Amino acid sequence: MPTTNTEHVSTIPPKDSLGTEIIIALMGVTGKIQSLLEPCIRWLRRATGSGKSYFVREVSGNSEVEVSGDLYSCTSKVKSYSFEYGGARITLVDTPGFNDTNRSDMEVLKEITDWTSESYRKERLLSGIIYLHPITHTRLEGSALKNLRMFRNLCGQKVLGNVFLTTTQWSNVNLREAELRENRLRSQDFWGGLIGKGATLQRFHGTRESGLELIHKLMSNIPKPLDIQDQIVKQNMTLLETSAGKCINEELIAQEKRHKEEVESLEKERQEAINAKDDEMNKILAEEQAKVQKKLEKAAAEKKLLAELHAAEVRKREEEERKRQEEMARREKSVIAVATEDISVIAHIHTFLGGYLTRGRWIFDINNHEEFESNTFAVEIQYHVKILSGVEIPVKTLRELSGEGMGKSNYIFVGEVRYVCKSRTPIKRGGRHFVIFRKG
Repeated sequence: MPTTNTEHVSTIPPKDSLGTEIIIALMGVTGKIQSLLEPCIRWLRRATGSGKSYFVREVSGNSEVEVSGDLYSCTSKVKSYSFEYGGARITLVDTPGFNDTNRSDMEVLKEITDWTSESYRKERLLSGIIYLHPITHTRLEGSALKNLRMFRNLCGQKVLGNVFLTTTQWSNVNLREAELRENRLRSQDFWGGLIGKGATLQRFHGTRESGLELIHKLMSNIPKPLDIQDQIVKQNMTLLETSAGKCINEELIAQEKRHKEEVESLEKERQEAINAKDDEMNKILAEEQAKVQKKLEKAAAEKKLLAELHAAEVRKREEEERKRQEEMARREKSVIAVATEDISVIAHIHTFLGGYLTRGRWIFDINNHEEFESNTFAVEIQYHVKILSGVEIPVKTLRELSGEGMGKSNYIFVGEVRYVCKSRTPIKRGGRHFVIFRKG
């Protein structure tokens, strides 16, 4: 049976949601709507404005959310809108869709990727994704299928349990017809594969109550990263190397090939019309050829732009790796300097059984006095202990630590690298004395 929203919206927050931020993304079809071929433009304008931005405005109660009043999408950038509900802070993320009338798919993917990567680095993961699809769409045309392919590649399979595949605009279609269309969406050719891997079929009836019911169901979810986030941030892929990037590139290659063949076919037909002295047909074919040629050039330009972006990202990645290697090489030769005035037993010892906190400086050239004035970072000086009747006793006495300087039993860990104080004699730099810890 289809899953529907009830009229009653619970205000009791799910367990562990109190005081937390629940982030939910809105995705789906956008741009010139697929029902454009329908003859009734007035009906079209009534049907538009029931997509992602409409959902955000109705559910959040934010009247500043711009909702399209014509056949074109208002959402060109990723935008977030927050409101309080059920003791939690709900953040709805309005995303641009693919097949937009004003932006290329590559630009849309870059926009979404930039936002998801930044949010992932800040450890702000999505608790849910509401994928919207108008039930008014009579056919599952190319643009809807392309949106779905991109959605699959952006999200991956691990997050599908947090995905609501949500139909909209139920009031604009006869209920019996709408239910038939909903059943077609369950097929393996469209949503069946996603539903089989955990996604849930839902309905949005255009009201705040209906939207809040969806949000309430998502609030108890465990936030999970999208595939695009893992690939960009953790695996350090370029956009073209990601699953979504490959999907767009393959689509552009196919478009370029298809349009090129169309141009060649139209040129052949046009030459036949010229030979037959059919000026009217020649004009019609020339106009059609010009349109297809424009599409060909657009696909080629987008493919080139994606390749250029990939090359730039590769150069950036290589430069970052070069700098990382250089930094590692510098660190291999570096030492840590701790000013003697920062070694205060009374102020910094936390426990005889552990160590004590102070400040250190990275020194790459021990003869460069300016480096000894550089910014400090927190270090914990440890010291060897010995076992006596099951009790750990520090080798160094308080007098040795504070009065006689550091000894060879003292060391600092930076990550997994150990730096040892190999000399008890401090060195003097700029009127101050420093104890030196060397790698070893």
